Amino acid sequence: MIEPDPSSPVPLYQQISDQLRRLIAVGALKPGDRLPTVRDLAVQARVNRNTAARAIQRLEGEGVVRTRVGQGTFVERSVAGIDPRRDEMLDRRVEELVLEAHSLGLPLEELERRLSKSIEAFNRECTSAPGRASDDGDRR
Repeated sequence: MIEPDPSSPVPLYQQISDQLRRLIAVGALKPGDRLPTVRDLAVQARVNRNTAARAIQRLEGEGVVRTRVGQGTFVERSVAGIDPRRDEMLDRRVEELVLEAHSLGLPLEELERRLSKSIEAFNRECTSAPGRASDDGDRR
């Protein structure tokens, strides 16, 4: 399930939050589902509790999950489009990807091909996830 890579340059908390976000995106975690406790998440991901807590806090800050004291942390009911800064954040990440690809000497046409391939794979994963509709209107 959640398996951060300690050798990656991406911080562990970010890897964990990204993996949880992906589980939500593909429908493995649905709106209203309860996430593991910070302690359980830390054990599962083999990280310390502070790292797991930071991952959850990051998702809370983005509005993806909400913690209810004494009840747990739950996937928000309206995950899509919740952050008004979404477009700005996405544009920044795309720009970073383009710059990184260019700095690595990757032709932008190749980046476009790879991005298209990733989108297709993601769409296949979304439609094959349990409980997901397979029509194009349900894809994000």
